[in-house]
Amino acid sequence: MDLYRAMTGTPSCRYFTDEDVPHETLHRVLDHARFASSGGNRQGWRIMVLTDPDRRRQIADLHRKQWDPYFVNALEGAVGYQGDGSGTKMEHGTAAAEKRLRRTDDFAKVLHEVPVLLVAYVELATLAVTDQHLDRLSVVGGGSLYTLVQNILLGCTAEGLGTALTTLLAAEQPAVDAALGVPDGYALGALIAVGWPVEGKQYTKLTRKPVEEIAFHNEWGQGFGSAH
Repeated sequence: MDLYRAMTGTPSCRYFTDEDVPHETLHRVLDHARFASSGGNRQGWRIMVLTDPDRRRQIADLHRKQWDPYFVNALEGAVGYQGDGSGTKMEHGTAAAEKRLRRTDDFAKVLHEVPVLLVAYVELATLAVTDQHLDRLSVVGGGSLYTLVQNILLGCTAEGLGTALTTLLAAEQPAVDAALGVPDGYALGALIAVGWPVEGKQYTKLTRKPVEEIAFHNEWGQGFGSAH
């Protein structure tokens, strides 16, 4: 698959079939994804590949502990909804926003049935969190994990697989660590559901802000347009 096609055609999949994902396919995705960049090339990431039904149910139940109250609050307008469970504020009450919210609730209810769950960790000792002392939330540490995560998403798309990325599970890290036998010194950064998408249930066209709204030319606010 063409790289640009994968970049513009990797939606969050909410509806999966129960067909197994071949071990060889998962290995191929991870084998290519591992070439992602990381700070100092330390490659501190670790991926738990969960195919056992009991393991998947444990993780899905922990995800629901965070999702269910969030879903109720979002329906009542107490919080915004971004679409990935992150809690980022956005407009509430629009038909499109509520549709995305309910689709994600459908997904959460059957998360344990998705054939593969990937739990992404990063070793804390490999991170150089250069913004940790600034008077704002730190974001830099994730840069040494999410490059790999994005490669996994794109690799799955190239294989015809659907994926859904959520960070809600990170709030349950102590319980997840205990369930999976993860040692101290690692941070849980993401949960990725992987499986074959149900036909007719996926987004056929992704919409995003134009380049001019996200890229500025030499000065903040000066949109980087296609014409020179």
